[in-house]
Amino acid sequence: METAADHPHLIRKAKNMRDPAAAASGRGRSIRPPLRLAGLIALAAVAGCDIPTEPPAIDTRWVVPAEETRFGVAELLPGDVTLTPDSSAFVVNFLPVAFSTSLGSLCAACVAANGLTVPKPAFLGDFDSAIDFPPEVSSVTIVSGQVALAVWNRLNFDPIRPAAGVFGTITVRITDSADGDVLGTVVIDGTTTAMAPDTTLNRNLALQAGTVNGSLVATVEVNSPLGDPVTINTNLQVNVTATPTNVLVGAVAVDVGGRSVDLDPVSLDVEDVDAELTDRIVQGAFVLHVVNPFAIGAAFQLTIDGPTIAPIQKGVNIGAASTSTVSLAFTAAELQSFLGEPDVMLSGGAVVDAAAPIITVTPGQELILSGDLDLTIRIGG
Repeated sequence: METAADHPHLIRKAKNMRDPAAAASGRGRSIRPPLRLAGLIALAAVAGCDIPTEPPAIDTRWVVPAEETRFGVAELLPGDVTLTPDSSAFVVNFLPVAFSTSLGSLCAACVAANGLTVPKPAFLGDFDSAIDFPPEVSSVTIVSGQVALAVWNRLNFDPIRPAAGVFGTITVRITDSADGDVLGTVVIDGTTTAMAPDTTLNRNLALQAGTVNGSLVATVEVNSPLGDPVTINTNLQVNVTATPTNVLVGAVAVDVGGRSVDLDPVSLDVEDVDAELTDRIVQGAFVLHVVNPFAIGAAFQLTIDGPTIAPIQKGVNIGAASTSTVSLAFTAAELQSFLGEPDVMLSGGAVVDAAAPIITVTPGQELILSGDLDLTIRIGG
């Protein structure tokens, strides 16, 4: 009579396996299948039935824990958003923005005097430009940063010292395009700074913490008092370049629909599974336990490969739930092809649902796949 107890070498060599019936109690593999068989024999004797000379085949379930694999939030970020080396914040890279305005746009009184040499009229005017987020980014929560400003005076007079003892200002503000919240201000004051024609002044504007939706806006306000006589030329300009630098953000809203991501390859560590055990496999599956902080669905393509086996590819869809469980079924032949083989790896990637909504991500988030290889093994028969 052959039972599972007749194969202690199989139990020893399947050292990473467990019977789920015994897992909850903390013991090793359950011996309940042989006990059930003994009970059947006893019942047959009481009933006066013939006792078979060979026991029936018993299908038992074994579970092999596998290493977890994961992909981090960095996989979902566009190219101009990266993680800091310590993964404590995102770094957003903005392109410099150059913008300008003419004297005619700043000074209505100058338009009537264009071409004349007259006392420079007083004026208060402003001009602005959006500083767009990188593509696929719709909002950021700024932790800190700066905007490097270069203001080039191409007028034929000093707008903030237009006459002796007369002083004006140039004020630059960075605001949120959605609600106008001020994130930083710098003032160039004529009482301390001259700005002669064809002069460029450089200033660094510190950004305050805050959430920005849509884009940043740089606004330049020129307050220039009445000045000495000058030949008015309304075509002359003031030029500004604004370059955000070292912008750290604690959260970023990104459009991830259709984005492709890669999983970190992981070893399945199945080399020690004995051939006598794999020969008894009836069927099996990878049961993947998913922790998904991103609230998006994705289609995964997973590959099991190694130096001695033909690649096995499986597809599975993962939903947007924060936790879920999915199963990848394998045939006995597929399982027998890689169990007991060296250096077997699980790798692959995923494509995010094209209809996935814009999501807000934070540093340190990871989608985690932890798996069990769930096997049905036939003993006896």
